[in-house]
Amino acid sequence: MQRPLLLSGIMATGKSTVGRLLADRTKRPFIDLDQAIEARVGESIAAVFARAGEAGFRVEERRELTSLLARSDGPAPVVALGGGALLARDLRLAALDGAVVVTLEASPAEVARRAGDDGTRPLLTGHAGEQRAADLIAQRATAYAEAHGRVATDGVPPATVAEQVLAIWQRDAIGVAAGHSSYAVEVGRDLVASRLGELARGASLALVVTDENVGPLHGSKVHAALGALGKQERDVVLGAGERHKHVGSVERIWKALLHAGADRKSVLVGLGGGVVTDITGFAASSYMRGVRWIGAPTTLLAMVDASVGGKTGVDLEQAKNAVGAFWQPSAVLCDTALEATEPLRGYLSALAEVVKTALIGDPELLDLVEREATRVKARDPDLVGEMVRRSIRVKARIVGLDERESGLRAVLNLGHTVGHALEAAAGFERLTHGEAVSLGLTAALRLGETLGETPRALRERTVRLLDTLGLPTDLSREPVSEAVKLMALDKKRSGTLLRFVVARGPGDVLLRDLPMAEVERLAKALGSTPP
Repeated sequence: MQRPLLLSGIMATGKSTVGRLLADRTKRPFIDLDQAIEARVGESIAAVFARAGEAGFRVEERRELTSLLARSDGPAPVVALGGGALLARDLRLAALDGAVVVTLEASPAEVARRAGDDGTRPLLTGHAGEQRAADLIAQRATAYAEAHGRVATDGVPPATVAEQVLAIWQRDAIGVAAGHSSYAVEVGRDLVASRLGELARGASLALVVTDENVGPLHGSKVHAALGALGKQERDVVLGAGERHKHVGSVERIWKALLHAGADRKSVLVGLGGGVVTDITGFAASSYMRGVRWIGAPTTLLAMVDASVGGKTGVDLEQAKNAVGAFWQPSAVLCDTALEATEPLRGYLSALAEVVKTALIGDPELLDLVEREATRVKARDPDLVGEMVRRSIRVKARIVGLDERESGLRAVLNLGHTVGHALEAAAGFERLTHGEAVSLGLTAALRLGETLGETPRALRERTVRLLDTLGLPTDLSREPVSEAVKLMALDKKRSGTLLRFVVARGPGDVLLRDLPMAEVERLAKALGSTPP
């Protein structure tokens, strides 16, 4: 519980009551944000509303919460927020990143009953309480959905609510803000055994999708977790590897669901690497126009990359991920105990995605991997967990700002334009995805240097780190000319322009739209040895 706990939700849901109970139990400071504002401005919240209106109050509220999130001294506090404290999305995303946010929920009738009309609730005064509460809940539904967890309070004793909130705080998950499809990514050991059953609760049927390598290793853990609920279960075991990432595999899942009598309350569980989770998510997005799915990634690559963002899909001939949909999971369990069985080549190649993520948004992660390269390669459990958490946190921040890759999210493709093309040119077999990304990063840094954006020192530093991690960086050994032709199939192409990601420094990247002819001209020079 190193991050503050923020209790959000409509007024009169018991945030202050539950917050005080939790603070007493955990020996943490309790802060009522409204009271903190009153102490600072020297007048009541009602007086602030009367003097400056709601807009003026929100300014004071933002100032107080921003200051609180910036504090690093002392134990993390329990904070009861006002009902509208997280309405501004930029502030809400900052809260999700820097704290654990739990929304307390209550029905409009219960809110009206608790609040009354005594003049102490400015936004209810003078209105029919229940209708006004219903209107406010509807208006703020997206803001309240973007949280690490949501707890219903109607008819539930405050002590019980506090227990449920405490469990969410202790899990310290990473929140992925995606409106009503928001979810949490949990990172830790033995999460499948401890959490999967609870997350699948309420499903009419659970279909586990895995592959022929992972199933024998970890399938029993998944079935034990689901079987404890007495849940109807089915398996679909796919062939392992990228060559099985096609619509035929998705059809197998559709048919298994159909023959099992699955309905819209069914849940799919994707147990495997990124190929399995991508296919599972796509099948879930399209069966009966959408059912729930839970990700249980078993590889480092799937944990740091495919676990966040809801990109699902399959390859179409040589076009990687050409058919798919954005369909967020309802939860993701990054159980690092499962990763320990991944073959070494897969683990090492996935470190390219960690390096990429560090370049995009976490300079400290880049320093960590450099400093601890020996322990990283040895798969030190603590370091694996730290790399996974930090990588997911970067991606979650970016996805929260751009869920469907309309702009900013494209920075996550650093190294992927050339990397995907090389992967396809190798028939999706000779190179792992991570090895292709390593080569793609090398190419992107060289192209950025040619464009005058990437410092030579950054390119040399990154390539040296990739070499140290045992990843390929020698483009002269690759069929670059053939790969250049495949760039025309890249999803980031728009007409004759290709969106390219350029790195200017750790944590500093930008997007450049380059004519395809220019990309091809620059890329052809990649087969030579750099100066």
